[in-house]
Amino acid sequence: MEILVADINDIKELASVEVESKLQSFKENEPYATDYDGRLYRWQTYFEGKSPVSAKPERITLKAVEVGKIIGYISGHLTNRYSKNAEIESFYILKEWQRKGIGSALLRHFSEWLINNDAKSLCVGIFPENPYQAFYAKHGAKYLNPHWMYWDNIIEKI
Repeated sequence: MEILVADINDIKELASVEVESKLQSFKENEPYATDYDGRLYRWQTYFEGKSPVSAKPERITLKAVEVGKIIGYISGHLTNRYSKNAEIESFYILKEWQRKGIGSALLRHFSEWLINNDAKSLCVGIFPENPYQAFYAKHGAKYLNPHWMYWDNIIEKI
């Protein structure tokens, strides 16, 4: 497995991984959450720097690749949301590749990018019923509120 920087040429595969991961991992999804065309548009605007409006221009998407296929990714940017320096925008791993250390490796590479960009704190939005909160907690995240988790010092925690 390799971790590489994704670019605009990867958006179709990123959108597919996002939709497939949601369908595999969650019993219920809002229709917009698994609409491929909607996800594709979201990725296009993200790579163009048009969304989210709270994001600073500095952003990265890291993809985990196995045999030439994207099996997961983490995407994030610098921000001032909740007085944090950075935010995880999107983070998905296909179900059959979960619990193999790929998420931890992606998070570690992402945090290295953050540190190199002088970010010290990080937040991530997550639905209260999302079982993947445990992953973030395992990596030292705390609850800001029922919908957001954070790290105040990513150098120490991740």
